[in-house]
Amino acid sequence: MLKNKAVLVLASVLVMVLLSTGCGRDNAQKDDEQASQFQAVTEPKTVMGEKDIVQQAQESGHFKYFATMVAAGPEGTKKAHYSDTCIGCHSAVKMFDDPQAVLADFFPGGKHEGQVEGITCRVCHEFGGTEGIRLRKKGWAVCGDCHTAEKLVLGKAVHHPQNEMIRGIGVGEVPNKPSYKCFNMIDFTCYDCHVTNASRHDFLVPGVTTTHEGVTRTSAKIDYTKFIEVFEQEKCKGCHAIPEDGVDSIKKKQVYIGGKLEELKPVYEEWGKKISTMDKNDPRVKLFNEGITYYTYVEADASRGAHNYELAKDLLAKAEEKFGQLK
Repeated sequence: MLKNKAVLVLASVLVMVLLSTGCGRDNAQKDDEQASQFQAVTEPKTVMGEKDIVQQAQESGHFKYFATMVAAGPEGTKKAHYSDTCIGCHSAVKMFDDPQAVLADFFPGGKHEGQVEGITCRVCHEFGGTEGIRLRKKGWAVCGDCHTAEKLVLGKAVHHPQNEMIRGIGVGEVPNKPSYKCFNMIDFTCYDCHVTNASRHDFLVPGVTTTHEGVTRTSAKIDYTKFIEVFEQEKCKGCHAIPEDGVDSIKKKQVYIGGKLEELKPVYEEWGKKISTMDKNDPRVKLFNEGITYYTYVEADASRGAHNYELAKDLLAKAEEKFGQLK
């Protein structure tokens, strides 16, 4: 009975997100039909500090990022680096209502002008049936189908490679090294940490805070006294009998990987400027570009080794080797 009530409350709150965040304003009727079977709640439950699930979803980068992409304007006009390919994972309208939509359709005068909602509830959830509310996908695919580099190419920068990092996909001279999480932990996936106890819809693990310049993340900090909430979950206690030990292990790994990223960052930035003025046939250009792949793979994953410490360590060692040959 308690479980059924919990599902009903969560479903009702998520329905409110659908309506309040505008999961397709022109598609409100579709969302109303999906939501009609649920009993409304007058006050969303506060689940993270002073912010309830509705507030978390509205303020999350998942929801807000697409508006920033549209505001950047046509490619080249405002230093935009977005393309039509990007919106396939950033716009619910593109995903469900108009698969042929392109970025220009959302600019002023376009057929989807004003529909700048990003990732909303219907992207991840389905409504109806005996379960009431459920995830559209299972396992690592829930997040990994969008949080993926799709193709790792030596000599090219890497973007959002969380799926590859978890699975341990190597690149260049770094071989595959699957993470323990992906292949040894049954019934474990991204949302066990990022939606801890089904309560977090900012999708940051407990204790993590980030700062941004526009939409570019400039830093991320973690309060490990709050991060312990992850290891205190019932499904984690079987292996992590002492949650503090799990936290200490993660902290040591993140301190090392974070420190190595900071150590390599000045070289990455300095030579990034130099390379732009050098002959493309200069062997240092090739060295730097290969180093970029290894460095940005870890940087863009953004977990500082939490997703796959051994692979991250190997990638940064190879980046250091390549950067070290630049003279």
